[in-house]
Amino acid sequence: MMNTTPILIIGGFASDPQLYKPLRAHLAEVSGRPVFIAPINRLDWAWVTLADSYAELLRKLDRTVNDLIAQTGSSRITLVAHSAGGVLARIFLGDQPYRGRAYHGHHRVDMLITLGTPQRTEREGRIGGLNQIRWAEEHYPGAYWPDVNYVSVIGRSIFGDPNGPPPERGAYQSYRLISGEGAQWGDGVVPLHHGLLPGSLQIIIPGLRHDPRPDRLWYGSSPATVAVWWQAAVAYAATQAGAIGYNQSSDVAAQRLAAKSRA
Repeated sequence: MMNTTPILIIGGFASDPQLYKPLRAHLAEVSGRPVFIAPINRLDWAWVTLADSYAELLRKLDRTVNDLIAQTGSSRITLVAHSAGGVLARIFLGDQPYRGRAYHGHHRVDMLITLGTPQRTEREGRIGGLNQIRWAEEHYPGAYWPDVNYVSVIGRSIFGDPNGPPPERGAYQSYRLISGEGAQWGDGVVPLHHGLLPGSLQIIIPGLRHDPRPDRLWYGSSPATVAVWWQAAVAYAATQAGAIGYNQSSDVAAQRLAAKSRA
């Protein structure tokens, strides 16, 4: 039977929904599922810069997910989150209050696919959403929820160089902001190893850049590009019944692994 679970795209920092219309079309073609875009716009992200908080974005995402479930009749949805949208999604899944409220999104999400998301940082501060990255990783390390399949996708396209051409200089500054080290590989914004979530299916795709621009390859450039990570994610999810999350005790994890080996 065809899986008709709806997919919701969550955009990255300072983005508008229309930026992801090509990705929506490609993902609908590849997946055969209904695909929607979260109505989070540039003004919403601007407020984050002022307030140093994802609280308003979380409320908007929560309403969108509830409306989508009511509209489609599905009990769960799949999240495909770009860049900072992946940090937002990880907080949304959680059960611990963020600025006074927890959203328990893991009950309504079957899979989270992040595209070029900074999963961790050694730094703190308002710039680049560093405080939110730290909060997500401190409260929900790794592939935290056992009932959610986590997939992290990162491009390997630019090596940061402070003396190189503009893309390499920009990458150097961005990588350094996130990790403290600029001379490394990444997608031009997020350093390679900081874009991979421990415990998730980790996918590195050579040549992919961070931002959705028509003159360069990025995570949603074409149906063929989308198919690389989407088909891997679907195959992974099909094998992950009873997967172990980071919040499981070692005893429970050992029991589950033993049971799977006997099956």
